Amino acid sequence: MTSLNPRIQMSTMLSIENAQKRNWKQSAKEFAGQAIATLSPQRAEQLFEAPASQPSGLQDKLIMAYLKRRAMRKKQDDFFERLHIDFWQGDGGAVFSKNCDHRFEDLFLAKQKEDFDILRDTWNSHQPQHIVEFGCNSGILLQYMTTELHGCQTATGIEINAQQVRKNQESSAFDSRIKFLNADGGEWLLENGKANSLFVSNGGVLEYFRRERLDEMLTHISSNLGPAVFFAVEPVANDHDWSKTTDCIPFGEELSFSHNYTDLFESNGFQVIHQRPVEFESWKMMATIAVTR
Repeated sequence: MTSLNPRIQMSTMLSIENAQKRNWKQSAKEFAGQAIATLSPQRAEQLFEAPASQPSGLQDKLIMAYLKRRAMRKKQDDFFERLHIDFWQGDGGAVFSKNCDHRFEDLFLAKQKEDFDILRDTWNSHQPQHIVEFGCNSGILLQYMTTELHGCQTATGIEINAQQVRKNQESSAFDSRIKFLNADGGEWLLENGKANSLFVSNGGVLEYFRRERLDEMLTHISSNLGPAVFFAVEPVANDHDWSKTTDCIPFGEELSFSHNYTDLFESNGFQVIHQRPVEFESWKMMATIAVTR
C-alpha cells in the first residue's frame, strides 16, 4: 500500500496486468529485498508472518517488496490477507473515513440508486429483521440503510479499526438501533450471526479476505443462518475474466483480491438475483445481491 488513499490518486483502471508488471526500479527493489532476506532470514520470516503495510526503514521496505512479489508468484493469499489487516487496523483505517466518505455521495447515492432500489424490493419481499455491515467504517451507509429499509429491528456495524469504532460509539448521530463493534468480520459472523439478516459489504471489504475465508463465511450463512440476503459492492479487476477462472487474484496497487463474485456466492449456497458493474474513477465496482436458496 503506497498511500492512505491510493485509488483516488490513480488514473488508469485497476487491473491484474498492471499489478504484475515491473519496471526496473521495482525489480531492483525486489532483488535487493531478496538479498537482504537471505542475509536476515529471521527478520524476513517475521515480516512474512506479520507483514508491515507501511514499513519504516530501508531494510524492511526492501524485504516487503520482495515478500509481496514472492507471495504473488507462489499464490500465498494468507500473506496478503495479513498485510491488509495490518493496514486497516492501523493509521490507514483510522483516517479512511476522512479521505473517502465522499464516496457515499459520489458513488453510492449518485451511481447505485438502481442497485439500492432492487435491494429495497428484496428487503420488502424477504423481510429480514437485522442488518449487519462488514467494514462499516464511519457508519454512514449503515445509518442510511437502517432508516431507509423499513422494519429493521437491529443494525450492527463490524469494523476492524478500534479508533474508528470508538468515534462511532461516542457519536450521537446514529439511529438507536445501531451498535458498532470492533471485531474481525469472519470471526464475529461464525460466533454471533443471526438468521433473517441482510449482510452488507460496500466499497471494498470482501476484497481484503482470501477466498477460503469467504467460502467459510458464506457457507455458514447459507447453511445455518437462512433465510438471508447479502448485498456486496466490491471492486474487481478490469481484466478479470470470470468465464475463464474462479480464482481470486491480487490486483491494483493495494494487491487486494479480485474475486469472481458470481461463483463466490453461487458455489456457497446463494442465488444471485442481481449483478451490475459500475465504473468510478479508476476502478470498477460490482454490485451483487444474493439470497440463500
